[in-house]
Amino acid sequence: MDALVAFLVGQLTQDGFAPATVLRVTQGRVPAPGSAQALAVAGGRLWLAHAQLIGQPTLAGVDLAQVRGVDVRSVRRLTGQRRELSAWVDGSTLRFTVLDDDAAVAAFVTAVRGGQTGSG
Repeated sequence: MDALVAFLVGQLTQDGFAPATVLRVTQGRVPAPGSAQALAVAGGRLWLAHAQLIGQPTLAGVDLAQVRGVDVRSVRRLTGQRRELSAWVDGSTLRFTVLDDDAAVAAFVTAVRGGQTGSG
């Protein structure tokens, strides 16, 4: 478990939430310093932890009812083959490059979609 995931799980646990799943992602097409992020589903919310170049990571959450959809696709870019996650949140599209394996991606997508319908 990397430091950002440990921060996210620790903060959610401290706040009384048990994460259903955690997914490591980056912002942008090529991982760069300060681009590390982690997503989690817990307590009916989608959580995002973002690493900072200096200081503690930041944490933000949005109610799963505001998440209009989530999808992961494999794409070929100049930098190589990778998986991109798209999440539609209240009219905005959030895009990430996925760092975790297929099992983690499937668990994350299932948890988000289950939370959207109230079944998870």
